[in-house]
Amino acid sequence: MMKTLRIGLPVLLLSLGLVMHAQASEPASPKPKKAPKPATSLPAPDYLPAEARAALRKKMARHGQAMTDLMLGVTLLQYDVASAAAGRIVNEPRLSRPVPDGADELNTLLPERFFTYQDEARSRAQAVQTAAQKRDDAALAESFGRLTETCVGCHSAYLSHRK
Repeated sequence: MMKTLRIGLPVLLLSLGLVMHAQASEPASPKPKKAPKPATSLPAPDYLPAEARAALRKKMARHGQAMTDLMLGVTLLQYDVASAAAGRIVNEPRLSRPVPDGADELNTLLPERFFTYQDEARSRAQAVQTAAQKRDDAALAESFGRLTETCVGCHSAYLSHRK
C-alpha cells in the first residue's frame, strides 16, 4: 500500500498541475452583461424649472402606479384589478389648459400636445375599464395598447415640447 501511495501521489500531483495549467492558459470567458434596469421616471426636461417638475412629479407618480397596476391587471387577466386601475386613471385630476396671462403657471410651460394627450388618455382608459368590466380579452388588449400609445406620445411631448 505504501508503494502504491508513493507512485500514486506524484501521478496525482502531476495530473493536478496539468489541469491547473490548462485552465490558466484558456482565455477567461466573458462575463454576461447585466440587462440595464429600467428607470422609474422620465428624465428631467430642460425647459421646465425644478419647481414645476416637482409639482408635476406628484401627479405623475400616482399616474405611474396606476399604469403599472393596469399593465399587470391586463396582462394577467385580472379584470377587477384592471378595471380599478383604469378607473383611477379616468378619475385622476387633470391639469387645465393654460389661461391667458398665466405666465407663471405650470400649465403655460407645457406644450399643447400634453393636454391633448391627457384628454385622450382619459377616454382610452375608459375603454380599458369597460373592456375589463365586460371581461372581453380582445377588447382589453386592444384598448390597453391604444392607451399605451397615448402614454408614449404624451411622454414624447413632455420631453421634447418644441417638436
